[in-house]
Amino acid sequence: MPMPWRILNYIVHQFYLRHRKGFGIHSPYVFRFIQEVIFNAGGFEVASAALNFHREAGADRSLIPSAGPGAPSRVSMEGSKSVRSFVNGSSVRKKYGALLFRIGRWSTPELVLELGTGVGVSAAYLASGAPEAPLHTIEANAGRAANASERLLRHGFGNVTVHCGDMEEVLEGLNHDLEGSLLAYMDGNHRYLPTVSYARSLIGMAKGTGVIVIDDIYWSKGMYRAWKEIIAWPEVRVSIDLFHSGILLLRADLQKMHLKLNF
Repeated sequence: MPMPWRILNYIVHQFYLRHRKGFGIHSPYVFRFIQEVIFNAGGFEVASAALNFHREAGADRSLIPSAGPGAPSRVSMEGSKSVRSFVNGSSVRKKYGALLFRIGRWSTPELVLELGTGVGVSAAYLASGAPEAPLHTIEANAGRAANASERLLRHGFGNVTVHCGDMEEVLEGLNHDLEGSLLAYMDGNHRYLPTVSYARSLIGMAKGTGVIVIDDIYWSKGMYRAWKEIIAWPEVRVSIDLFHSGILLLRADLQKMHLKLNF
């Protein structure tokens, strides 16, 4: 991970901040999304089921295989390591897990998709936020997929299905299941070509309505290149750059805009 490059871009990100908590944005829809979802103006608390899941996984010292086809995470991907180590190094942080929860709660999607299950932490937040929607999460690593599936089931997340396999192939199979709005979270292969390909597939599935969250948009030059390409697509009406992640709002009636926020 090119740390000097990321640090430089974080400084640039701070310099170009324009809209503090949404003020100055003319679209009521976007303003409410920023106020209510990103900055939690209503003070909504995360469901205890998601917090308990995160707490338990973060304390689990049992070992799981960790090798996979994606780009390296913040900790070594060689051999096996504990669930706790994976959670601390690669899983969504509580702040961003709470954001996923609020996005699900606010957008009330018909279908939730996650690319990159890990050990299921982010799936727990997503499933808690949108408990009425089926959630399909895809993980290429069999050990992590099995661990996540068992833990999610044990914690009562019956609306979650864990798929182990190639993300493109699983997405193609799920394309027929979507009949309404989509919420998607991309935290899988952190490389340029897969990121662009996954985003294109998800936007096609959304059929013009949905929210897509892309993790680690400044992970590398390749990820940032993918982010810049994706937000230029005509289907992406609004993009919100939070630095550690990016949010795409898909609604044809929105004016095209790109926002940088300090979250």
